[in-house]
Amino acid sequence: MSRQDLPIQKLILLYIAGEAPGIRRAQLYEAALATLSMDYFEMASALDELVKARLIHVAARRNERTRDAHEREVERCDLTTEGRLVLDALNDQIPASTRRFLTTYLEKGALKRKTEDQITATVEETACGMYRLTCRNTCNGDESFLLKMTFPSEALAKEAATNWRRNYDDILKMLLEALAEDREGKQ
Repeated sequence: MSRQDLPIQKLILLYIAGEAPGIRRAQLYEAALATLSMDYFEMASALDELVKARLIHVAARRNERTRDAHEREVERCDLTTEGRLVLDALNDQIPASTRRFLTTYLEKGALKRKTEDQITATVEETACGMYRLTCRNTCNGDESFLLKMTFPSEALAKEAATNWRRNYDDILKMLLEALAEDREGKQ
């Protein structure tokens, strides 16, 4: 593939990976589709070709506990050194309006991406056939919250994991209020 005639879809994917290092594959897809410059199939094909050309690296990171909603390891996308060189050389081929849109889109989504990486839930089977749910809130490598619960079925544990990921702020608020409640003062 000639680096001079790289399709706009591939340039957009390179731009996103360059602006948001370590972005999840799903988040890269969302950002690319939000540009309205490609459909899902064009985007998936373009990403596959960029990976084969070693311009973008997509993989789960070692020792990362983060799982997606389907309990799979999260795959992250990063520009390779060659990908950075190609993007730097061809960045001006991306329309300025698309670059502005993506910069704004990625800035607005930065907190959401960070939160998705900090709030995790894992489900694992115990030796006695129960299912342990581990809910975490991690900030800068430190666990600020850790809760482990055992459920009688995998379905219940996974439902609780999904609820934790979606509603962690409400769950933490209710838990903190319950723990800090002054029962004697309210009687």
